[in-house]
Amino acid sequence: MIKYFGLLFFVLSTIAAAGQAEQPADTSAPRGMFNGIIHYLKHTNEEKQHKKFDCSVIGGPYYAPETSGGIVVMAAGLYKTDRTDSLLPASSASVYGSVSLTGFYGIGINSNTIFPKEKFRLLAKASFSSMPNKYWGIGYENGHHKDDYTKYTLVTKKLSADFSAKIAGRLFGGASVMLNDGSAQKIDTGAGKPLMQPDHIFAFGLGPFISFDSRDFIPNASKGMYVRACYRFFPSTFGNDHVFGKLELQFDWYKRLWATGLLATDFYTESNFGEVPWSLLAEAGGSNRLRGYFEGRYRDKKYVSGQVELRQKIAGRSGAVVWIGAGNVCPAYKEIQLDQTLISYGIGYRWEFKNRVNIRLDFGMGADQSGFYFGINEVF
Repeated sequence: MIKYFGLLFFVLSTIAAAGQAEQPADTSAPRGMFNGIIHYLKHTNEEKQHKKFDCSVIGGPYYAPETSGGIVVMAAGLYKTDRTDSLLPASSASVYGSVSLTGFYGIGINSNTIFPKEKFRLLAKASFSSMPNKYWGIGYENGHHKDDYTKYTLVTKKLSADFSAKIAGRLFGGASVMLNDGSAQKIDTGAGKPLMQPDHIFAFGLGPFISFDSRDFIPNASKGMYVRACYRFFPSTFGNDHVFGKLELQFDWYKRLWATGLLATDFYTESNFGEVPWSLLAEAGGSNRLRGYFEGRYRDKKYVSGQVELRQKIAGRSGAVVWIGAGNVCPAYKEIQLDQTLISYGIGYRWEFKNRVNIRLDFGMGADQSGFYFGINEVF
């Protein structure tokens, strides 16, 4: 694990110099490429009040179990829609792109826009990727057989957005939209292996959501609470071959334990109704919840999970986290079995790239799997 930390932390000294072209001339900056990179990184988290959009770039080699070694480039930016309002929370945006030795490649963007006086909010995500993947089938029992899977390549185009208006105080309500166009390619059709049917799925959904948000800073909250309930419809009139619905409930809470220590908790459940295609079922694992399990190894109509994370500031721009979590997938909530609970725990390193925007390096462990994760912003 330590060698992965070292390899990924080398990210801090490769592409970051590209961002210097956007910075105004700094006569105090040292000469030479390496010294210039170090100087650039040293100041990325400083607030630049004179800039309408404060953006920094970072990149370099990385390693992850699912994709092997590769190259990643990321950019993160902070801005305000009303720079005269000192109380208005900052909006944020991040862009990433990566390729790996196994043939994986992907690009994506995440953004949180807070409009003047917080009357409106827009959360948007978009991505395109081609990833060598594995499919175990549907249900806990299929996923439990670790070595019984089908290899394939998943090519996906995703777009999701939440647009909300302030109702009263910290209460918001609005519409949520989701588009997912996925295609299973290069499928290993060996006898007895679970197959993905159909191999191409287009899904477009729309529905209402309501949220309560008292967090002080969305990408990295230090206090407050976030509650969200959303239901999306996927009717045939939207071009869907499968008619179904998706309900999501999320509850996050943040509590300062001491000056440099924070307790963060996350509860999430997803419930699907109707003819849900295999690629849109609730999936356990991945980089956000139940870290350590291969994302999609366990999938079903229902999913419930919880996690508790202790975030500790170490020194300067460095921090560390430890967490423990648990979750279940099942066809119906009444069929949850405690002996099928998936346990996740792990440790991570945090480096403040922008002001309160962290680069995260996590190592998660499950019952029989482990995974290393690299990204921008906290997982919740």
